[in-house]
Amino acid sequence: MKAHTVISILLTFLCSLSAALETEHTVDILAWPLSAPKRAILAKITYNSTAATVKSYTQPTISSSDDIVRIGYYHPSGSWSGIATAASNFAPEKSKKLLLHLNSDGKLYHVGFRASDYGTSSAASNTKDGLSVELVKVRPGPTPHLNKPVVVNADGSVPSKEPEKSFLQKYWYFIAGFLVLQVVMSSGKGE
Repeated sequence: MKAHTVISILLTFLCSLSAALETEHTVDILAWPLSAPKRAILAKITYNSTAATVKSYTQPTISSSDDIVRIGYYHPSGSWSGIATAASNFAPEKSKKLLLHLNSDGKLYHVGFRASDYGTSSAASNTKDGLSVELVKVRPGPTPHLNKPVVVNADGSVPSKEPEKSFLQKYWYFIAGFLVLQVVMSSGKGE
């Protein structure tokens, strides 16, 4: 085998090995009805930058007086991040989806929640007891389409625009050429 073939195979192996050894993170997603004194674990999720799986899911106990349930997690710094959703989204006939928002480093920065009827949502492979999880990566925002930069003189002032030329000033040589051609062509007919 040639040396460059061996090196390319070795580099391919190292790249695939580094992708396989990507660190997995685990997060506890919490459900906290408004009337409840403390939060309860809704799900344990393991994820990396490309895939997420539901390790465990516990249907939250929601009293009939609760209309809103907070869903979120605690950052490693101790601050809460989450959303509020209707308690009716946890009905057994609903398909529930957790959205894990990842930053550019693959770290979790926010949690979302979506519920839909079973007939309207697609079946996901990482579903456990009606709860699925989806990774949402940060997308770059729109970039402005900038015009050409302003050219300035040496003293920093904007150069004055050249005055617009009239039609005759722009195309006089075409008109003159046409007239010369007409004179030459008409003089040849007189003989």
